Amino acid sequence: MNYLSATLKRETKRMSVLREVYEGQLETLPKGSLRVRERGDKKYFYLAYRKSGKVVSDYLGNDEAALATLKEQIERRRCIENLLKSIKNELRLMNKALEVAK
Repeated sequence: MNYLSATLKRETKRMSVLREVYEGQLETLPKGSLRVRERGDKKYFYLAYRKSGKVVSDYLGNDEAALATLKEQIERRRCIENLLKSIKNELRLMNKALEVAK
């Protein structure tokens, strides 16, 4: 049981460091989603996100390169959020296992 406890402690520490790194990355990435509004034959691109409980839309313009970069960043944020969710769940389970091992 000692070996198991030591392994769980090491893994818990590693996962905690990963969680902090991912949370730091989230602070630099934009949140929200891209929205396209069409008026006539023109397309207008917006970044929609929540601020103080309300949905806010910021106009982005039509720069294709900037929109592609923003889209990649939003996808990266969603991926990191999913990873964080699974890391938090695993940390919860590991902490329970450590309590039982005591």
